[in-house]
Amino acid sequence: MSDVELTNPPVSGSLEAFGVASAAAVAARGNSLVLAAPPAPAYTLPVLAALLGRPAESAEAGPVLVIAPDASLEAWGQAVALAGRQAGITVAVAPNPSRAAHHLASSRVAALVLSLATTTELLRRSQLRTDGIRGVVIIWPELELSDEGFVPIFADLPKETQRVVVTTDPAGTATFAERYAWRAPTMGPLANPTQPAQLGRVRGAAVRWDDRLAAVARAADLLNLDEVEVWTASADSHEALTERLAGHGVTARPVAGAIPAGPATIFFDAPPPELLAQAALDTSVVLIAPGAERYFARIAGRIDPLTLPGGLDQAERAIQEDRRAIRSRLEGPIDRGAYATVAPLLDRWSGAEVAVAVQSLWTEARTRAPAPAATSAPLTSPHPKVWINLGRKDGATPAELLSVVLGAGVKRDTLGRLELRDGFSLVEMTSEFDAINAAEKLAGHEYKGRRLAARLDRSRESDSRDRDSRDRESRDRAPRDRKPRDGSRPPRRPA
Repeated sequence: MSDVELTNPPVSGSLEAFGVASAAAVAARGNSLVLAAPPAPAYTLPVLAALLGRPAESAEAGPVLVIAPDASLEAWGQAVALAGRQAGITVAVAPNPSRAAHHLASSRVAALVLSLATTTELLRRSQLRTDGIRGVVIIWPELELSDEGFVPIFADLPKETQRVVVTTDPAGTATFAERYAWRAPTMGPLANPTQPAQLGRVRGAAVRWDDRLAAVARAADLLNLDEVEVWTASADSHEALTERLAGHGVTARPVAGAIPAGPATIFFDAPPPELLAQAALDTSVVLIAPGAERYFARIAGRIDPLTLPGGLDQAERAIQEDRRAIRSRLEGPIDRGAYATVAPLLDRWSGAEVAVAVQSLWTEARTRAPAPAATSAPLTSPHPKVWINLGRKDGATPAELLSVVLGAGVKRDTLGRLELRDGFSLVEMTSEFDAINAAEKLAGHEYKGRRLAARLDRSRESDSRDRDSRDRESRDRAPRDRKPRDGSRPPRRPA
């Protein structure tokens, strides 16, 4: 691999200071190695790019296997895909054995990201030939309870097959590396730890790998920050971080690999211990994703949990909204004909059990995308809309409305036309399912210190009900018995 490819962003810059560039040079020559780095896929980008960029020795060579923990499978899939784009190869994530077998049979992917359980199942089914694998990358073997799961993988693996072990604990995986990557050099930020002792108190927020972008914005809101320094291992996530924080009215100052200089720092990636020691730990926050807990437990004296508003708060808001909707229906007019449906059930089950069953059906109907209803009369708008109590009188602009919607977590590809009116706004969505999710996310979202209210816009249903009402009135006004033109009497209706 050329020097241009090794120094091509986003796999360069700050990562070179961590000794990753030299590890990439070793991988580019086809040698095995142990990469000791903090628990973040960004540190491995140069090594993955070098390994995937090596030309195959034969046309029949199989893919490179990247075996990662289940909880971080998608995160590692994104990292391998980023490195694969630079090498010009196709990468795939296999969440289950069936999908993995499909990719292996098609021979269209040059790198396959899968879990240890999936790899073991493929070997049991004889759907994976280890003698044709170009290379094996083992991610964080220290998280496994034992090494027994790796025995079938390496049992028939040729000795010349390239092996890369990525670990956050080089001392704890020394035996593993010696057994399966014999005489491989240990390189990377944690290869020669220099911290004299454990760090002091560290504030950590537990997040999912796929929720780190949103977690940074929620942490800034929780800490009431208008400007925040975000530390990353590489610069590939800076644009996404800046955009996400801008939706929350926060100015982001991304820093790649350098020593944090601001009074408050959010660590998007896990930093090396010596770098974290130079940050203002009392006002900084580290994001702890699954698999990173042991690393921070080793280097920090104490971890103070920072609870971010997330799924629990959304669930509580959804429950409160359901209660408000039920109370509104009980206080308003009720279709008495529904008693005929419910009454027989009350003979066998209590009223509370029937109510819970009906509520569960209602919840399932809301979370399931409904099939398009066949109707002869077109609705006012082909797409559902979400009503928000935010308008021009509140000082909002179209750009701010879009920022509020995106900042609440609504995906851009589900949005349609945005209408900003004097007292409220209407946000057009691609489907009823997306509209329901958007209303739940926007309800309770803050705009300039004011909590917003959001719900599905029912104007389309109102127009439909008005049209049906007018049709019924016209039918009622029409004469019941119209005399035929031939002079005969109309047939008498039965009593």
